[in-house]
Amino acid sequence: MNNFILYQIDDDIKFYLVLSEFIDNQSLFSIFKQIKILKSITENCYVPSDFSLKFVQRFPSLTDIELQVYSFDDCIYAIDILLSHLKNLSYLKIYYIEVSLLDHSFSLNYIINKRRQAFGFNIIDEHKITINRNKESVEIRLS
Repeated sequence: MNNFILYQIDDDIKFYLVLSEFIDNQSLFSIFKQIKILKSITENCYVPSDFSLKFVQRFPSLTDIELQVYSFDDCIYAIDILLSHLKNLSYLKIYYIEVSLLDHSFSLNYIINKRRQAFGFNIIDEHKITINRNKESVEIRLS
């Protein structure tokens, strides 16, 4: 089964693409750099953990992201990569189905420190950050 991504350049232009076939297509890189919203949520399909680095390389303008990964461990890895590489990120929600024995609180201080390490002290208004975690997802709002 293919993994589909919905991506949006502006309010009127939305596209679907098959992750495995298009993410490495060099002729699309200039389009990918314009994309601000990415949603990859499909039944029984998961974004591989090694795609987090590809997302930040291919889609550096992302502001809003929704992904589905397999495990909470993959979720932790994806959050670390996305928080520390996407300067304009304002919303992130990652769904997972397999709970890990590891626990990660995703505290306010953790999020603030991760962003400031990558982008300096003026990157984030700590009073606007919200973090919601339940048994199936982690949601982070940065603005």
